[in-house]
Amino acid sequence: MQEWPYFRSWTSRKALKYGEPTPVTSCWNGIVAMNAEPFYQTPRLAFRGIPDSLARLHVEESECCLIHADNPLTREQGVWLDSGVRVGYSDRAYREVNPEGSNAWVSFFPVARGPWSNRLTRWSSSSWIKELIVRNRLDHWRGKHPGSDEVGISCLIDEMQVSVANGWAHV
Repeated sequence: MQEWPYFRSWTSRKALKYGEPTPVTSCWNGIVAMNAEPFYQTPRLAFRGIPDSLARLHVEESECCLIHADNPLTREQGVWLDSGVRVGYSDRAYREVNPEGSNAWVSFFPVARGPWSNRLTRWSSSSWIKELIVRNRLDHWRGKHPGSDEVGISCLIDEMQVSVANGWAHV
């Protein structure tokens, strides 16, 4: 979710609530620290995107997620979020998540409303339908490209982004 408590997973919500290392699939809007060993092994771990032929089927991903899907250390060590590190894309956003003289970066109203909003989202949205759509597109792509595979299926979403004059647009 875009708002507190952010995660569908009870384990991740609980860890975030208590300021503990939080299990995640990837980190899209922050910084990552990871063991560099896989980048020097053969075959080398490298940032990548999905093939254009798969993206044309209205499937999108992020290299921020695929790097963890491809990393052999992810299976044994996991991917963790440090909830004490909060970044912002502007000075105003940074000040909002890092208020001076306080650790309470989420105000009372979002903390009170968030769990109910999270429950309603979990109860009313079907992530399995979105996953099924992506799996069907992936199967279609595999059929047209024998021998091709995508190991980062958890990173794939039912979306398409195109380049526009001021950045990206979702189609």
